[in-house]
Amino acid sequence: MFKFNLRTPFRGEPFNPNWWEPTKLEWAPVLLNENKPYWKNQTDTNGRAWRPLTTQYRAWKRKQYGDLPILRVTGKMQDTAKVLSYLKNDRFAVLTTSVGPYHQFGTKNMAARPWMGVPKSSLEKLSGIAWKHILN
Repeated sequence: MFKFNLRTPFRGEPFNPNWWEPTKLEWAPVLLNENKPYWKNQTDTNGRAWRPLTTQYRAWKRKQYGDLPILRVTGKMQDTAKVLSYLKNDRFAVLTTSVGPYHQFGTKNMAARPWMGVPKSSLEKLSGIAWKHILN
């Protein structure tokens, strides 16, 4: 999470008080694109492997769809995902299919397989984008 403390007067470089709007618009596609390699590797953004499918479900899925990755059947969940800047409280939200949250957080009967997050490798890019807009 990023926290900026701007209560004290900013001295030095010119400061853009309207930095947040262009920053969040530029962050959204970065967040989405930075997650795609993790989907391919079937890990969360910390590099932890997703829990394997149950033996029964894996057998059914293989029979129905062939040998596909863990969270891949139609591809709709990941292929249509969008990262949106949520207006309320300046948060980001992932717009996806109805099953996306179940995979992200799990259910009583299904293991969580977090497929969206903020990879540590993204933090430098995101902070660079923020500073570009703050100082521009």
